[in-house]
Amino acid sequence: MRFLLSLYAPGPYNRNDIEPVTEPQMSLFRGREGHGRSFAKAVSWRTVGTIDTFIISFFVTGKVSLAGAIAVVEVATKITIYYLHERVWAVIPWGHRSQPLN
Repeated sequence: MRFLLSLYAPGPYNRNDIEPVTEPQMSLFRGREGHGRSFAKAVSWRTVGTIDTFIISFFVTGKVSLAGAIAVVEVATKITIYYLHERVWAVIPWGHRSQPLN
């Protein structure tokens, strides 16, 4: 953990402003963001990503049905991967401010 705290963190704060990790935050599925927020962010991001995947797949294949199938498959896998990614980042203290900016 000391290594993460020693990294250069751009912004108007310094290393001493970063809160230390407390025991409840050490669990993968506990952090500063609620599960609902992480899930909503995952769904909204995947909506944008799926539209992008569909468009690219359509241009590459020239078939709406194949592009749709590709887009449907990637929705389920990438929502899950993004949610887990968010939960991991929720417990990493690097970059969290100890007090909100006014």
